[in-house]
Amino acid sequence: MTEQLAEEPLFANPAPPPEVPERKFTQKEIGQMRRLYFTTTHGTVTVCGHLAKFSKTKAPKTNCVNCWEAYFMTSVDLDFIHTVLSTKGAKELEKIHGTKYVRMLHGFLSSKLLPMLAAETKVDPARIEGGTFEEPAENTAVTY
Repeated sequence: MTEQLAEEPLFANPAPPPEVPERKFTQKEIGQMRRLYFTTTHGTVTVCGHLAKFSKTKAPKTNCVNCWEAYFMTSVDLDFIHTVLSTKGAKELEKIHGTKYVRMLHGFLSSKLLPMLAAETKVDPARIEGGTFEEPAENTAVTY
């Protein structure tokens, strides 16, 4: 029996794969494939009309308040932000995400989440002063 195994190879040499002729794509086909596989389509922020070029890992590049609001409503893990703010503070959040992010988050929290919290609990929550999202007072002079 061992002689029989020694005579027969364990793996027979497979036949080579058939040669496939290389196909030449036309410019039209290349364009169609590029649009299908490579092009990233972005949604639109309906309030301001800007393209929503942000995701969970990429913040908006504009200073548009509406774009940042859409970003915080859709793409941000607010539980993580809350954990960082409550344990390490705003300075650590600024190290992680940057000054612009923290400034826009501050405005978002003061304009959107605090009124929602007040409506839920029927208790006046802590007021955040100086948010970017709130309307300026009529009699306030801005000095630089």
